[in-house]
Amino acid sequence: MEIKYLNLEYFYNEAMLFLKSLPERIMESWLWALLVIWKSIYLYVSAVVFFGIIFLIFKIAYLKRKNINTYAAALLEDGIPEDRLARWEEIRSHMDSENSAEWKMAIIEADLIMDDILKKIGYNGDSIGERLKNIEPSDFDNLKNVWDAHKVRNRIAHEGMQFKLSKEEAIEVIDKYEKALKELKYI
Repeated sequence: MEIKYLNLEYFYNEAMLFLKSLPERIMESWLWALLVIWKSIYLYVSAVVFFGIIFLIFKIAYLKRKNINTYAAALLEDGIPEDRLARWEEIRSHMDSENSAEWKMAIIEADLIMDDILKKIGYNGDSIGERLKNIEPSDFDNLKNVWDAHKVRNRIAHEGMQFKLSKEEAIEVIDKYEKALKELKYI
């Protein structure tokens, strides 16, 4: 009959080898986990950058369709800068008068110039008010000034001679138009 026995020394040696390799196995697990986390972060950031680029491409195409960058071409159609400056100086000369009808005429003329520019740039609408509504505030720093000035112009147009306008108010309105026209490189 054959004797079978249990080799405890073998099990002890195997247990010791396992315990000695345990720190190395733990480190491998941590490194694997860190690698997975790093790859996840990398993929997330890559996706965000990719979609950001796609968004910018569409935004640029949208702006090109709106003809935002056509100020210079649109204004060249309106004559050379000296002609535009002379037209503006004529409007300014109305402000030297003591006659309120002259001031009102200057405001209406300035509003017409602004309307012409907005049409040429490519803003849609049947009136300057509709065109102003189509302007993105970030595209035009003086949008609020033009709105304020245009409201005064509307009061002049609708109330006529009954609308009382002081010289200071008229100068303020013309200054608002002038700032906007300078921003648009008209003058």
